[in-house]
Amino acid sequence: MIAEEILTQAKADTGLPHGWVVFPLLRDKIIVGLIGWVFGALLGLGLFAFVSSIVIPYNYERGALPAVVTTILLGILLFVGLGSAWTFISDIRRLRNREKHLIVITPEDFIKQEGDKIIHVPLVNIRHVTARGAPPPEQNPEEGDISRMPSSGENITNHFLGRAFSPSGMKARRKRMRTPTSLAFVDTRDDQEVTVVTDSAYGDPFAIAAVLKQYAAAVQQLV
Repeated sequence: MIAEEILTQAKADTGLPHGWVVFPLLRDKIIVGLIGWVFGALLGLGLFAFVSSIVIPYNYERGALPAVVTTILLGILLFVGLGSAWTFISDIRRLRNREKHLIVITPEDFIKQEGDKIIHVPLVNIRHVTARGAPPPEQNPEEGDISRMPSSGENITNHFLGRAFSPSGMKARRKRMRTPTSLAFVDTRDDQEVTVVTDSAYGDPFAIAAVLKQYAAAVQQLV
């Protein structure tokens, strides 16, 4: 079955064929991301304008080193502001054309549609499925429940400032910031890496990876 036929059938209101798994673009995830990109754009461009009004032209009249440091700082702020604005626009387009953004895994094929771009890879050609980032915490009662219990100091901090400002909350946030989530695999037809997702707009990348690994392994065992 060709990719267009699979996508048409996956988008139909009728039930999916047995064994098909569909990951649509999640509207709520995109909206939450849009709020973050708006904040990033306002913060980056606002700080760029504020700092520029203070350091220009004074820092550029003091010599090469202050000029270089100032240029780097302003460049970072401008990059954050413009990068956030561009990503905001891209996500708005994704949200408006949500029906054109879809991941479909069948017992034989992987298909992803991104706007007018369609990626189609037979499962037999998929290797090295790799999810990068911090996986969601596993709820395992045998895995140190006592060690994860907050201390009395953390309880006080949680009560007045919220869990995000407690040591455990800040540690978890730093871990997420250090490890942006993405999912990719290698297409053995040309040994090129295929990026599946770069965020959680289609759901948990680790859950998508688990399904993709399971389906690919099942097909490859039969070859």
